[in-house]
Amino acid sequence: MPIGKFARLESGSPGGATATDLVRRTAYNERQLPLAFEADADVDLAAWVREHREELRADLHRHGALLFRSPSKPDFNAVVEAFSGRLVDYQGGAAIRSRVGKTTYTASEYPEELDIRQHSEFCYSHDWPMLLFFQCDIEPRDRGQTPLTDNRALMRAIPEDIRRQFAERELLYVRGYGYNRTWQRSYETESRSAVEELCRAEGRTVEWIGDDQLRTSERRPAVARHPVTGDEVWFNYAHGFHISRMDSGIREALSTAPDDTDEQLWPNNVFWGDGSEIDADTITVVNDVVEEHTVQFDWREGDILIVDNMLAAHGRRPFSGPRRILLKIAESYAETMHGAQA
Repeated sequence: MPIGKFARLESGSPGGATATDLVRRTAYNERQLPLAFEADADVDLAAWVREHREELRADLHRHGALLFRSPSKPDFNAVVEAFSGRLVDYQGGAAIRSRVGKTTYTASEYPEELDIRQHSEFCYSHDWPMLLFFQCDIEPRDRGQTPLTDNRALMRAIPEDIRRQFAERELLYVRGYGYNRTWQRSYETESRSAVEELCRAEGRTVEWIGDDQLRTSERRPAVARHPVTGDEVWFNYAHGFHISRMDSGIREALSTAPDDTDEQLWPNNVFWGDGSEIDADTITVVNDVVEEHTVQFDWREGDILIVDNMLAAHGRRPFSGPRRILLKIAESYAETMHGAQA
Protein backbone atom coordinates (compact mmCIF):
# COMPACT_ATOMS: atom_id res chain seq x y z
CA MET A 1 0.00 0.00 0.00
CA PRO A 2 1.52 3.32 -1.00
CA ILE A 3 2.41 5.91 1.60
CA GLY A 4 0.74 9.23 1.10
CA LYS A 5 -0.50 12.01 3.26
CA PHE A 6 -4.08 11.39 2.20
CA ALA A 7 -3.97 7.64 1.52
CA ARG A 8 -6.85 5.82 3.19
CA LEU A 9 -7.20 2.30 4.51
CA GLU A 10 -10.21 0.18 3.68
CA SER A 11 -12.09 -1.39 6.57
CA GLY A 12 -14.87 -3.95 6.60
CA SER A 13 -17.96 -2.86 8.52
CA PRO A 14 -19.77 -5.24 10.94
CA GLY A 15 -22.48 -5.80 8.34
CA GLY A 16 -19.95 -6.93 5.77
CA ALA A 17 -20.11 -3.79 3.65
CA THR A 18 -16.89 -1.94 2.93
CA ALA A 19 -16.43 1.48 4.49
CA THR A 20 -13.54 3.92 4.43
CA ASP A 21 -12.00 4.74 7.78
CA LEU A 22 -10.54 8.17 8.12
CA VAL A 23 -7.04 6.95 8.90
CA ARG A 24 -4.27 8.49 6.82
CA ARG A 25 -0.81 7.00 6.37
CA THR A 26 2.12 9.36 6.29
CA ALA A 27 5.76 9.70 7.31
CA TYR A 28 7.35 12.50 9.32
CA ASN A 29 10.79 12.19 7.75
CA GLU A 30 12.44 10.86 4.61
CA ARG A 31 13.37 7.58 6.32
CA GLN A 32 9.71 6.85 7.11
CA LEU A 33 10.65 6.15 10.72
CA PRO A 34 8.14 6.03 12.21
CA LEU A 35 5.40 5.31 9.69
CA ALA A 36 2.50 7.40 10.98
CA PHE A 37 -1.25 6.87 11.02
CA GLU A 38 -3.45 9.91 11.62
CA ALA A 39 -7.01 9.04 12.64
CA ASP A 40 -10.10 11.21 12.75
CA ALA A 41 -11.87 11.67 16.08
CA ASP A 42 -14.67 9.23 15.32
CA VAL A 43 -12.33 6.30 14.70
CA ASP A 44 -12.22 3.63 17.42
CA LEU A 45 -8.46 3.18 17.22
CA ALA A 46 -8.32 -0.05 19.20
CA ALA A 47 -10.98 -1.66 17.02
CA TRP A 48 -9.26 -0.39 13.89
CA VAL A 49 -5.88 -1.74 15.01
CA ARG A 50 -7.43 -5.13 15.78
CA GLU A 51 -9.05 -5.27 12.35
CA HIS A 52 -5.81 -4.31 10.54
CA ARG A 53 -3.37 -6.07 12.84
CA GLU A 54 -1.73 -8.27 10.21
CA GLU A 55 -1.23 -5.36 7.81
CA LEU A 56 0.17 -3.26 10.63
CA ARG A 57 2.60 -5.97 11.68
CA ALA A 58 3.87 -6.11 8.12
CA ASP A 59 4.26 -2.32 8.20
CA LEU A 60 6.13 -2.58 11.50
CA HIS A 61 8.56 -5.11 10.01
CA ARG A 62 9.18 -2.83 7.01
CA HIS A 63 9.60 0.43 8.91
CA GLY A 64 10.62 -0.54 12.44
CA ALA A 65 8.14 1.74 14.23
CA LEU A 66 4.52 2.91 13.88
CA LEU A 67 3.01 6.09 15.28
CA PHE A 68 -0.75 6.48 15.86
CA ARG A 69 -2.15 9.98 16.28
CA SER A 70 -5.75 10.94 16.97
CA PRO A 71 -7.57 14.12 18.09
CA SER A 72 -8.98 12.15 21.03
CA LYS A 73 -6.74 10.29 23.48
CA PRO A 74 -6.90 6.57 22.64
CA ASP A 75 -7.27 3.89 25.30
CA PHE A 76 -3.65 2.71 25.68
CA ASN A 77 -4.56 -0.65 27.21
CA ALA A 78 -7.10 -1.38 24.50
CA VAL A 79 -4.75 -0.50 21.62
CA VAL A 80 -1.94 -2.63 23.06
CA GLU A 81 -4.34 -5.52 23.61
CA ALA A 82 -5.57 -5.16 20.04
CA PHE A 83 -2.05 -5.38 18.64
CA SER A 84 -0.61 -7.90 21.11
CA GLY A 85 -1.91 -9.28 24.38
CA ARG A 86 1.34 -11.01 25.31
CA LEU A 87 2.81 -8.49 27.78
CA VAL A 88 5.98 -9.10 29.78
CA ASP A 89 7.49 -7.51 32.89
CA TYR A 90 10.45 -5.15 33.12
CA GLN A 91 12.65 -6.75 35.78
CA GLY A 92 16.39 -6.27 36.04
CA GLY A 93 16.57 -3.59 33.37
CA ALA A 94 19.17 -0.84 33.24
CA ALA A 95 16.73 2.10 33.21
CA ILE A 96 15.26 3.90 36.18
CA ARG A 97 11.49 3.57 35.87
CA SER A 98 8.41 2.97 38.04
CA ARG A 99 5.43 0.70 37.66
CA VAL A 100 2.24 2.77 37.34
CA GLY A 101 -0.13 -0.11 36.68
CA LYS A 102 -0.10 -3.87 36.50
CA THR A 103 1.56 -3.86 33.08
CA THR A 104 2.49 -0.19 32.60
CA TYR A 105 5.68 1.67 33.48
CA THR A 106 7.03 5.17 33.22
CA ALA A 107 9.26 5.31 30.14
CA SER A 108 12.27 6.64 32.06
CA GLU A 109 13.06 8.64 35.17
CA TYR A 110 16.56 9.75 34.22
CA PRO A 111 17.12 13.42 35.04
CA GLU A 112 15.35 15.56 32.45
CA GLU A 113 18.49 17.50 31.49
CA LEU A 114 20.23 14.31 30.30
CA ASP A 115 20.14 12.77 26.84
CA ILE A 116 19.41 9.02 26.85
CA ARG A 117 21.39 7.42 24.03
CA GLN A 118 19.81 5.18 21.43
CA HIS A 119 19.29 1.64 22.65
CA SER A 120 17.17 -1.48 22.32
CA GLU A 121 15.60 -2.69 25.56
CA PHE A 122 17.38 -5.64 27.18
CA CYS A 123 19.86 -6.03 24.31
CA TYR A 124 22.30 -6.95 27.10
CA SER A 125 20.16 -9.93 28.14
CA HIS A 126 19.61 -13.45 26.80
CA ASP A 127 15.94 -12.60 26.21
CA TRP A 128 14.26 -9.32 25.41
CA PRO A 129 10.85 -7.89 24.42
CA MET A 130 10.16 -7.79 20.72
CA LEU A 131 7.60 -4.98 21.03
CA LEU A 132 7.62 -1.67 22.88
CA PHE A 133 4.46 0.43 23.25
CA PHE A 134 4.72 4.09 24.29
CA GLN A 135 1.93 6.56 24.94
CA CYS A 136 2.32 10.29 25.47
CA ASP A 137 0.34 10.90 28.65
CA ILE A 138 1.59 14.46 29.23
CA GLU A 139 2.87 16.24 26.13
CA PRO A 140 6.29 17.87 26.52
CA ARG A 141 6.38 21.55 25.62
CA ASP A 142 10.15 21.74 25.34
CA ARG A 143 11.97 18.99 23.41
CA GLY A 144 11.59 15.57 25.10
CA GLN A 145 11.36 13.62 21.83
CA THR A 146 11.85 9.85 21.62
CA PRO A 147 14.30 9.57 18.67
CA LEU A 148 14.51 6.39 16.59
CA THR A 149 17.35 4.62 14.77
CA ASP A 150 17.15 1.89 12.14
CA ASN A 151 19.26 -1.02 13.44
CA ARG A 152 19.40 -2.58 9.96
CA ALA A 153 20.87 0.60 8.57
CA LEU A 154 23.47 0.60 11.34
CA MET A 155 24.66 -2.85 10.26
CA ARG A 156 25.37 -1.41 6.82
CA ALA A 157 26.88 1.86 8.06
CA ILE A 158 29.21 0.75 10.86
CA PRO A 159 32.75 0.43 9.38
CA GLU A 160 33.41 -3.17 8.37
CA ASP A 161 36.45 -3.67 10.62
CA ILE A 162 34.52 -2.49 13.69
CA ARG A 163 31.45 -4.50 12.74
CA ARG A 164 33.59 -7.63 12.40
CA GLN A 165 35.24 -7.06 15.78
CA PHE A 166 31.91 -6.70 17.53
CA ALA A 167 30.47 -9.78 15.84
CA GLU A 168 33.48 -11.97 16.62
CA ARG A 169 34.47 -10.76 20.10
CA GLU A 170 30.99 -10.15 21.58
CA LEU A 171 30.48 -7.95 24.66
CA LEU A 172 30.60 -8.21 28.45
CA TYR A 173 28.15 -5.87 30.19
CA VAL A 174 28.87 -4.95 33.82
CA ARG A 175 26.41 -3.11 36.06
CA GLY A 176 26.58 -1.83 39.63
CA TYR A 177 23.50 -1.27 41.79
CA GLY A 178 23.30 1.00 44.78
CA TYR A 179 22.55 4.64 45.58
CA ASN A 180 19.83 5.51 43.04
CA ARG A 181 19.29 2.46 40.83
CA THR A 182 19.17 -0.09 43.64
CA TRP A 183 18.86 -3.79 42.95
CA GLN A 184 15.61 -3.78 44.94
CA ARG A 185 14.11 -1.24 42.57
CA SER A 186 15.51 -2.80 39.40
CA TYR A 187 14.40 -6.34 40.26
CA GLU A 188 11.23 -5.34 42.16
CA THR A 189 12.06 -7.52 45.15
CA GLU A 190 13.74 -7.35 48.55
CA SER A 191 14.99 -10.93 48.23
CA ARG A 192 18.61 -11.62 47.32
CA SER A 193 17.75 -15.22 46.50
CA ALA A 194 15.05 -14.07 44.05
CA VAL A 195 17.60 -11.85 42.31
CA GLU A 196 20.10 -14.71 42.17
CA GLU A 197 17.49 -17.06 40.73
CA LEU A 198 16.45 -14.61 38.03
CA CYS A 199 20.05 -13.82 37.10
CA ARG A 200 20.96 -17.50 36.99
CA ALA A 201 18.06 -18.15 34.59
CA GLU A 202 19.34 -15.34 32.37
CA GLY A 203 22.98 -16.42 32.45
CA ARG A 204 23.96 -13.33 34.44
CA THR A 205 26.77 -13.48 36.98
CA VAL A 206 25.96 -12.09 40.45
CA GLU A 207 28.49 -10.64 42.88
CA TRP A 208 27.45 -9.18 46.25
CA ILE A 209 29.71 -6.37 47.47
CA GLY A 210 29.71 -4.98 50.99
CA ASP A 211 26.54 -5.08 53.04
CA ASP A 212 23.92 -4.56 50.37
CA GLN A 213 25.36 -3.77 46.98
CA LEU A 214 25.27 -5.80 43.81
CA ARG A 215 27.35 -6.10 40.67
CA THR A 216 26.28 -8.21 37.70
CA SER A 217 27.98 -9.18 34.45
CA GLU A 218 26.80 -10.96 31.34
CA ARG A 219 28.38 -11.85 28.01
CA ARG A 220 26.17 -11.22 24.99
CA PRO A 221 26.40 -11.06 21.19
CA ALA A 222 26.68 -7.61 19.63
CA VAL A 223 24.62 -8.41 16.53
CA ALA A 224 21.44 -10.44 16.19
CA ARG A 225 19.04 -11.82 13.58
CA HIS A 226 15.38 -10.90 13.65
CA PRO A 227 13.33 -14.11 14.09
CA VAL A 228 10.55 -12.99 11.74
CA THR A 229 12.17 -10.87 9.03
CA GLY A 230 15.55 -12.63 9.06
CA ASP A 231 17.35 -9.27 9.02
CA GLU A 232 20.72 -8.99 10.74
CA VAL A 233 20.68 -6.02 13.10
CA TRP A 234 23.10 -4.01 15.23
CA PHE A 235 21.86 -5.03 18.67
CA ASN A 236 24.01 -3.81 21.52
CA TYR A 237 24.48 -0.87 23.86
CA ALA A 238 28.25 -0.52 23.84
CA HIS A 239 28.08 3.15 22.84
CA GLY A 240 25.86 3.87 25.86
CA PHE A 241 27.34 1.58 28.52
CA HIS A 242 31.01 2.28 27.85
CA ILE A 243 32.76 4.20 30.62
CA SER A 244 33.90 6.85 28.12
CA ARG A 245 30.25 7.79 27.53
CA MET A 246 29.46 8.17 31.23
CA ASP A 247 29.46 11.91 31.74
CA SER A 248 29.12 13.35 35.24
CA GLY A 249 25.36 13.82 34.91
CA ILE A 250 24.71 10.18 34.07
CA ARG A 251 27.06 9.01 36.79
CA GLU A 252 25.27 11.16 39.35
CA ALA A 253 21.92 9.74 38.24
CA LEU A 254 23.05 6.11 38.51
CA SER A 255 25.91 6.17 40.99
CA THR A 256 26.14 3.69 43.81
CA ALA A 257 26.83 6.61 46.17
CA PRO A 258 27.06 10.40 45.66
CA ASP A 259 30.81 10.39 46.24
CA ASP A 260 31.59 6.88 45.02
CA THR A 261 34.95 6.34 43.34
CA ASP A 262 34.94 2.54 43.53
CA GLU A 263 35.09 1.22 39.96
CA GLN A 264 33.75 -2.12 41.21
CA LEU A 265 30.37 -0.47 41.49
CA TRP A 266 30.47 1.83 38.49
CA PRO A 267 26.85 1.99 37.26
CA ASN A 268 27.44 0.76 33.69
CA ASN A 269 30.42 -0.43 31.70
CA VAL A 270 31.09 -2.72 28.78
CA PHE A 271 34.12 -4.74 27.66
CA TRP A 272 34.95 -7.16 24.90
CA GLY A 273 33.52 -10.58 25.66
CA ASP A 274 36.81 -11.80 27.17
CA GLY A 275 36.87 -8.88 29.62
CA SER A 276 39.47 -6.79 27.80
CA GLU A 277 38.90 -3.06 27.38
CA ILE A 278 37.26 -1.54 24.32
CA ASP A 279 39.12 1.47 22.98
CA ALA A 280 37.19 4.71 23.50
CA ASP A 281 37.88 5.78 19.89
CA THR A 282 36.00 2.72 18.65
CA ILE A 283 33.02 3.67 20.80
CA THR A 284 33.15 7.22 19.44
CA VAL A 285 32.98 5.97 15.84
CA VAL A 286 29.97 3.81 16.66
CA ASN A 287 28.24 6.62 18.52
CA ASP A 288 28.77 9.02 15.61
CA VAL A 289 27.23 6.55 13.14
CA VAL A 290 24.26 6.02 15.46
CA GLU A 291 23.64 9.76 15.66
CA GLU A 292 23.88 10.13 11.89
CA HIS A 293 21.10 7.58 11.46
CA THR A 294 18.79 8.91 14.17
CA VAL A 295 15.53 10.73 13.41
CA GLN A 296 12.77 12.08 15.63
CA PHE A 297 9.25 13.47 15.83
CA ASP A 298 7.50 15.73 18.35
CA TRP A 299 5.10 14.07 20.78
CA ARG A 300 1.46 15.08 21.02
CA GLU A 301 -0.74 14.06 23.93
CA GLY A 302 -2.36 10.69 23.27
CA ASP A 303 0.16 9.56 20.63
CA ILE A 304 0.91 5.84 20.68
CA LEU A 305 4.23 4.60 19.31
CA ILE A 306 4.89 0.92 18.59
CA VAL A 307 8.56 -0.02 18.18
CA ASP A 308 10.00 -3.31 16.99
CA ASN A 309 12.74 -3.53 19.60
CA MET A 310 15.16 -5.36 17.31
CA LEU A 311 14.62 -3.33 14.16
CA ALA A 312 14.70 0.12 15.78
CA ALA A 313 16.55 1.63 18.71
CA HIS A 314 15.09 4.51 20.72
CA GLY A 315 16.31 7.16 23.13
CA ARG A 316 15.18 10.38 24.79
CA ARG A 317 16.06 14.00 24.24
CA PRO A 318 16.52 16.32 27.23
CA PHE A 319 13.52 18.44 28.21
CA SER A 320 12.22 20.93 30.73
CA GLY A 321 8.76 21.24 32.18
CA PRO A 322 6.11 18.52 32.37
CA ARG A 323 6.48 15.31 30.35
CA ARG A 324 5.10 11.82 30.93
CA ILE A 325 5.51 8.91 28.53
CA LEU A 326 4.09 5.52 29.47
CA LEU A 327 5.54 2.17 28.42
CA LYS A 328 4.35 -1.39 27.96
CA ILE A 329 6.53 -4.23 26.66
CA ALA A 330 5.41 -7.43 24.96
CA GLU A 331 6.30 -10.67 23.15
CA SER A 332 9.61 -12.09 24.33
CA TYR A 333 12.30 -12.96 21.80
CA ALA A 334 12.55 -16.52 23.12
CA GLU A 335 8.84 -17.18 22.60
CA THR A 336 8.93 -15.54 19.17
CA MET A 337 11.87 -17.73 18.16
CA HIS A 338 10.04 -20.83 19.38
CA GLY A 339 6.98 -19.86 17.36
CA ALA A 340 9.06 -19.17 14.26
CA GLN A 341 10.73 -22.58 14.50
CA ALA A 342 7.51 -24.50 15.20
